[in-house]
Amino acid sequence: MKHIFKNRQGETIVEVLVSFLLLMIFTSMFVVSLRYARAMSQKAETLRETAYELCAKLYGPNDKEPKWNDDGAAQDMTFGNNDFTVKGVQLQSTKQKVTVSQNGTEKTEEYVFHRYCNKEEEGTTNP
Repeated sequence: MKHIFKNRQGETIVEVLVSFLLLMIFTSMFVVSLRYARAMSQKAETLRETAYELCAKLYGPNDKEPKWNDDGAAQDMTFGNNDFTVKGVQLQSTKQKVTVSQNGTEKTEEYVFHRYCNKEEEGTTNP
């Protein structure tokens, strides 16, 4: 009997509980990271679909070009160290609506795009 109690081989109950607790913590961290990755994947898919739809509306066939609105008076823009000037530049904008589906619900979002347009009068040229 004396030799049986002196034999200290094996694990104690505390060691088993600690290792089981660590296993549960790492497993829960893995599950949470998978959930986050799935949510980000769905968000990326929604953004990609929205971008495709907007590109189709902005750069679609010529008969379906968006209507661009003038946002102000034309002005001259100088670039570099007075290297060259573009005359008659005007800011224009257009609004586009897209339908976005997220988690089974659809909603309409509106985006505003801006561009610079050269409204130079005929008969004049840029230097």
